[in-house]
Amino acid sequence: MKGNLMSSSRRQAVWLFAVLALVASACSQSASEAETSTSDSTPVTEAPDDVDSSESTEAPVATDAPEQSGPVPAGADTPGVTDDAITISFIITDTSAVAAAFGWEPPTEGDREAQVAALVDNINAQGGIAGRTVDAKIHVFNAITDGPVAEEALCNAITQDDNAFAVVMTGQFQENARPCYANAKTLMLDATLYPVDNQGYDELAPYLWSPFLPTYDDLTAGLATALIDSGWFDGGTVGVIAIDNQLSQRAYDEQFLPVMTDAGIDVVSYNTIDPTDGTSFDNDQLQAIVNFKEAGVDKVVAIGGSRLVSWFINTSITQNFEPQYAVSSYDSPDFSTFNYPDQMAGAAGITVLPGFDVDDSQWAFPWNDAEAACVEVFDSAGLATDNRATVRTGLVFCDALNLLAAAGETATEVSATGIGDAVWALGDSFESASTYGVQFEEGQYAGGDKYLTFAFDEGCQCMVVDGAPIDMDE
Repeated sequence: MKGNLMSSSRRQAVWLFAVLALVASACSQSASEAETSTSDSTPVTEAPDDVDSSESTEAPVATDAPEQSGPVPAGADTPGVTDDAITISFIITDTSAVAAAFGWEPPTEGDREAQVAALVDNINAQGGIAGRTVDAKIHVFNAITDGPVAEEALCNAITQDDNAFAVVMTGQFQENARPCYANAKTLMLDATLYPVDNQGYDELAPYLWSPFLPTYDDLTAGLATALIDSGWFDGGTVGVIAIDNQLSQRAYDEQFLPVMTDAGIDVVSYNTIDPTDGTSFDNDQLQAIVNFKEAGVDKVVAIGGSRLVSWFINTSITQNFEPQYAVSSYDSPDFSTFNYPDQMAGAAGITVLPGFDVDDSQWAFPWNDAEAACVEVFDSAGLATDNRATVRTGLVFCDALNLLAAAGETATEVSATGIGDAVWALGDSFESASTYGVQFEEGQYAGGDKYLTFAFDEGCQCMVVDGAPIDMDE
């Protein structure tokens, strides 16, 4: 599985960039499991003292969702809602063909279709959502076919054929996907590590939500703050690579750079990387390496997600450039730790998704009541729950159904606006099974508000977490 990520000809770079972003987190967990099973250098992190995992919350969990007294009225022109049923589509991304094509090992995630079925049966047994039975539609999306045409076809299938009220999204990286769902008035609960900032959410309001992930604004500022607080920048010379788009430029100008400036830390070289053309993509990376070498850069931060760190490491190897890297969940750190452990020495950053970033040896499984309740649903259905990686996508689906059920209890109407208002009213009372914590604030469409710091450990060749969850705005 280890080796050069890019073919020698670099053909179809745009397609590869999106497809490999889809497969990045999927290719590493199984390898991480094998490594940590033979290492006892990093003990399990129990829920910290200041995180009461036994404390009940107002949010419904999978086993005790209250019964609905009657259906909530549907909003005008709201798709996928009848008096008796509400249609919700789930996207499962299949990376097996990509993994086979590149000689990578896909993870063991369990039967995700069966996980959805178990969760839907459970939520319906507890009264459904907004007094309606959930009619689930499952779409398995083959990552090797990814591209604008394929994602628009998937959107059309969900919005037209399914006539879905909501879609729970994983692995949609094309720019045309989210506007397609918004145009059809289909509510999106997006669990894809696809960077979206506040401006992006506002442009697609009220249809696009990433209820369990942070905005990319908060993620970028949180990464800079965490690295400064940990002393990671001390004595180093900092360079930045960023995807060449408006979102990355905003994140750098408005979030990353102000935090760095306030801390008195200079960025000596800032370089944009254009991924839309294979030649430009390669040349931009090579030029950044030249610039970094000339400036003496030994600390590299990537902005814009899309697994740019992994691509850059791969290119840097050919140029004998070995800096230390800042990473977040949006950089698929577990993928890089398995494929490039030597180059990940000294890497540090923040994690927002335990199931995709760290092994169970780092964060106890299950760690809170919500996660335990979701796992109980899978156990009761006879599904594998060997470790968090086995059910990591299932936990996101569980969160999505429980969030809709919680919102449906108080919503004045079933519509994107009605459900959104009810989600905001939940505040910090909803307990997430898939992330370290969420808080909903009016006008904000991303709820993830906690992260853990982590750093690469050469002993286990894995990312090791440190301390308790931290609020994004601290």
